[in-house]
Amino acid sequence: MLTALALAAIMTSTTPAAPAPRCRFAGEPRTWTAQALEGWARLDRQRLRIARPVTPTIALFDQTCVYRLTPHRRGDFVAGGRRFRSSAEPHSGQVTIPDGSTVPAARLAFAAPMSDGGMFFIMALPALWRADTTERRDPRLLSMVVFMHEFTHTQQSDGLGARIDHLLARGLPEDANDDVVQDRFADRPGFRAAWEAERDAFYAAARAQDTATTRARLRDGLDRMRARQSRWFTGDDALYAEADDVFLTLEGSGNWSAWAWLTDPDGGRLSSADAVTFVRGGSTHWSQDEGLALMLAIDRLNPLWSASAFGPDASTAEEMAIQASRQMPR
Repeated sequence: MLTALALAAIMTSTTPAAPAPRCRFAGEPRTWTAQALEGWARLDRQRLRIARPVTPTIALFDQTCVYRLTPHRRGDFVAGGRRFRSSAEPHSGQVTIPDGSTVPAARLAFAAPMSDGGMFFIMALPALWRADTTERRDPRLLSMVVFMHEFTHTQQSDGLGARIDHLLARGLPEDANDDVVQDRFADRPGFRAAWEAERDAFYAAARAQDTATTRARLRDGLDRMRARQSRWFTGDDALYAEADDVFLTLEGSGNWSAWAWLTDPDGGRLSSADAVTFVRGGSTHWSQDEGLALMLAIDRLNPLWSASAFGPDASTAEEMAIQASRQMPR
């Protein structure tokens, strides 16, 4: 006589497996990807003007499928002046990335260098952003904002990315990310208050009604930044001064790109103030929040800042802010 456990085992073993989903790079995944790449191309053409643009290998995914785009001169998918060979395959909740590891098929996006020297970009598609009922921001805008932010990082490997590698070689923790300063110093007495005053000075510069006030508020923020760094980034923590600057630049430029798309009449169509509020979100990540303030202030004084921000000799936000606070561009 079969036990209930044995019967359950037989039923499980004889139940046919659900068929794998049929994945095609079509419909919303293809349309949205084309819109995102066209939006980036417009941003680059009109505002960033990157001298040596990078075309990364891309993986985009939804709840069931992953869509891979590999740069190829005879590719079947063309968008934003870039050509890719496309493929699609089902996933089982994990997505494989070029280094052989996997990431969960959840709301995420990031850019990373590959072993062949190229760049890799991975992102969840809008279907996954819509599925998050805790997010109050419009998922249509949010998914594009995330794309613009992270795609900016695909263009920064040979400059700021190399500086991060140098910081890691000098002792920055191996798991360091853009929150490294916040994680290490947030609980030290006085640090948060000093940082908040500095951030607020940069936002005041960005909101100022005239050039002289923008420049004065920017100088105030820079003075506060130097005071904070001089007080806390000493001894074994001295390298965090450079880490602070590099991550403010990375996250600030990424958030500026997101803000620029949101304010584009052919993009998000938001006012500047509404776009700032949208990008800031809950303002829980310090480098992203202050970085946005810095880049908005720099952009007010020097709309040509991007010429210095990309490539192997990329300037940092602090360097660009110092220059912008001194004189207008020629």
